[in-house]
Amino acid sequence: WYQRRVREDRTRFGLEVPKSVIVQEYVTLTDGSKHVLTREIWRRIFSYLQPGNLVQCMKCCKVWLDWISDPIFWPSINLSRYGPIFPDTLKSVVLRQPVEIDFSYCTITRKQCDWLLPRLPNLKTIRLSGLPMNIVGSLNGPMVANLRHIDLRWVDDLNDWGLRDLLSVPSGREQKPRFRDLQGLQLSGCPLSDDVINNIIRYCPNLKHLDLSYNSNMNDRVVEAICGSDLIYSLSKIDFSGCPHVTDKSLLMMKKCYDLTWLDFRSCREITRGACVRFAHSFKKELIITEDKLIHPPTVDVYLQGC
Repeated sequence: WYQRRVREDRTRFGLEVPKSVIVQEYVTLTDGSKHVLTREIWRRIFSYLQPGNLVQCMKCCKVWLDWISDPIFWPSINLSRYGPIFPDTLKSVVLRQPVEIDFSYCTITRKQCDWLLPRLPNLKTIRLSGLPMNIVGSLNGPMVANLRHIDLRWVDDLNDWGLRDLLSVPSGREQKPRFRDLQGLQLSGCPLSDDVINNIIRYCPNLKHLDLSYNSNMNDRVVEAICGSDLIYSLSKIDFSGCPHVTDKSLLMMKKCYDLTWLDFRSCREITRGACVRFAHSFKKELIITEDKLIHPPTVDVYLQGC
C-alpha cells in the first residue's frame, strides 16, 4: 500500500518522499582530512543564525546541507507571498517537519495542500491568510486534529457555512469535535455573521485566542454568547478591533471571563475610553490601557514610566 501511494504521489505531483540520510560527523576538507570542528559544535553555531543565513550556509557544501536540514533549525517556515511553489519546495518542507508554517497570500494549490498537510504530523500552527476558500478546505482532512492555532484572516469567501463545515466533525468519524484542542482562531476581515459564534463555541471549546476584528456584523450578541459559554474559563485574548457595533455593554459582560489578559477595541466607535478605564480598574487582574482602547497587562517599561 505504501509503495503504491508513493507512486501515485510521484505521478500526481512529481514529488518524492524524503529518504533517510546518513549524517557525517565531520566536514571533509579538500586534502582529505577532517575539519577540526565536529558536527555538534557546528550545530551550536548554526543555532544562532537566522533562516536567511542558514539558507546561505546550506549552499556551501553537501555536509552542511544535510546538517542544517535537521528539523531543529526549522521550527517555523515562512512562505507568505511566495511565488509559484514547486515540488522541490514542498519536499524540503516535509524534510524539515516544521511546527509552524505560513502560506499567507502565496500561490499554493489545493492539490499541494492536500499532499503536504498529512505529511506534517508535528504541525501546530498554520497561517492561510488571504487565500481562497478552496485552499482553506484542505483543513478538512483528518490529519489536522493536532493543530493548535489557525489563521484565516481576510479569507474573502469564508462564510458561516464554510466555517461550520471546516470546524464540524466529518461524517463517519469520532463524535468529539475535531478541533476541541484548538487554542487560537483568527478570523479578521472574514464576511461572517454574528451567528458564527455558536459554531465556534460548539466546536472549539478550549479557545484561548479569538480574533473577530474588522467585521461589521460583530455586535454585543456575540459577546453575550461568549460570556454564556464555557469559553469564559479559557479565553485570554479577544480582538474586536474595527467592529463598529460592539458597545460598552460588552465590557460589562466580559467581567465574567476568568483569564482575560488582552482586549483589543481599537477603532470601535461605540466603545468609549471611559468604559475601558472602568473595566481595567475593576477587573480581577491588573490591566492597563494603551493605544486608545487596547487593554493588556502592564509591562516593565510601563512600570518605569509610571515611576
